[in-house]
Amino acid sequence: MRRLLPRLLLATLLVFVAQAGGGQALAYRPSAPGWQHYHWPVRPFGTQHPTQGVLGDPRTVNPLQSFGRTGPNREGAYSFHNGVDIAAAAGTPVYPVVSGRVVTALPDKIIVRTRDGRSFQYYHLDSAVHTGQFVVAQRTVIGRVKTKYLHVHLAEIDAYRLHNPLDPGHLMPYRDWSKPRAVGLYIDNGGGPRSLVDNHVGARDSLVVAAADPPAQPLIGAYSGLPQVPALVEWRLFHNGTHTPWKVVVDFRLTAPPPRAFWHVYAPGTYQNIPVFEHRLYSATPGRYLFRLGLDATRVPAGAYQLQVRVTDIRHNSSVAGWPIQIGKPTVTPS
Repeated sequence: MRRLLPRLLLATLLVFVAQAGGGQALAYRPSAPGWQHYHWPVRPFGTQHPTQGVLGDPRTVNPLQSFGRTGPNREGAYSFHNGVDIAAAAGTPVYPVVSGRVVTALPDKIIVRTRDGRSFQYYHLDSAVHTGQFVVAQRTVIGRVKTKYLHVHLAEIDAYRLHNPLDPGHLMPYRDWSKPRAVGLYIDNGGGPRSLVDNHVGARDSLVVAAADPPAQPLIGAYSGLPQVPALVEWRLFHNGTHTPWKVVVDFRLTAPPPRAFWHVYAPGTYQNIPVFEHRLYSATPGRYLFRLGLDATRVPAGAYQLQVRVTDIRHNSSVAGWPIQIGKPTVTPS
């Protein structure tokens, strides 16, 4: 076990570095006319495969921190997952999803640029191609899945903009009938999330919601039952029979924010599935996804409200959760 642990830690760190490297996402720009959908990079191509990570999932490595201690002032590495992880057995052949020319062929990173201006990144493969080689979708084996990863990471870059491969009209077929859920409401003032007392939200309190999305298909092994992030998180307030418009917290349906926005989206205490803390890999441990709502209590009149949080996945499945909150001190009516 002592020999295995350093390898597992190294594998986790390599996953983080590889997936963070391609995540320099900018503002989304609609796809150019003529871009076509594509099938899966592993056989059978026209059949959906299980995914153990989606765009926007947090990627956190905290070897020096105790369990759960993450945040902008905590030592560690943090980024948004910049693609989709497709589960596959070790040695599984991987094919390009769109034909094109190999522009990068490294031991753990292959990039294929297509004639329509897109680039596709493939990670965690034993490469079988070389730079400059033209590869054909569903025909050329570009590599095989490495034993220590058991998945291929696929990222799509459209005209220099990161694009979610699961966006309808891209990676197909993809179906999902499960609903993401908001599962808890907390406040955070920099020291980590804590429960509300008497539903009270003070002027300096930052509201945080925990949410998770079941994978579209069941997974086996270490990722069995582990959650992913919703594609869209929104909130609104009800008060005296009226409500505010839905306000978007984060939207991963098309693209992801740049890495510098990580702690503007996520709150301290967020960590990935199977996290690393204190040089220990927590196998089979579900991630915790805490989203900052961005509700400024100083701009809301004091009173009793109903907070609603709506979470939605990439296939428009959604659910709404609600919590009563009291902003400011309750008004006391003289007796």
